[in-house]
Amino acid sequence: MSDTYTKLSDTLSSKEGSAYITINGRNRKMFEISKLEAQLELTINDKEMLGHRMKQHKIVGCEGTGSMTYYFMNSEMANAAIDYVNSGHFEGFTIMATNEDPQSTVGKSEVGLYNVIPKKFPLAHLDDSSDDPITVDTDFTFDSVSSLSSFNLPANYR
Repeated sequence: MSDTYTKLSDTLSSKEGSAYITINGRNRKMFEISKLEAQLELTINDKEMLGHRMKQHKIVGCEGTGSMTYYFMNSEMANAAIDYVNSGHFEGFTIMATNEDPQSTVGKSEVGLYNVIPKKFPLAHLDDSSDDPITVDTDFTFDSVSSLSSFNLPANYR
């Protein structure tokens, strides 16, 4: 039997990993984060060209989008939004996210998301019918991305 198959131990748990945020030049662990997803959405142009019967496609740009859920227990993001209301100036955030599961042999992936702008900023939340922690769901955009480290092939594929 071949040893080149996907091993469950090499898949990543979404609970393993971390994120750091930089706001106004201050870097700290995103202790309040519950869920973070970021992706690139490609802008694809399509055109039928003379002499070719199939429509052709070309990437002409992309957009960074994402979503996050976090516990309502930190005022830094809300204060940045309030500063924008009062001054007209908003400095986007930087988020460094790491996926790394110590059980996996693929190592880690680290990405930097730059000029992150959330679409919602919570200011207050009260609910006498809930015993659950307060969470905030928001979409966000980002203008630039970098790959700081990438996954390796699983050990049984090397």
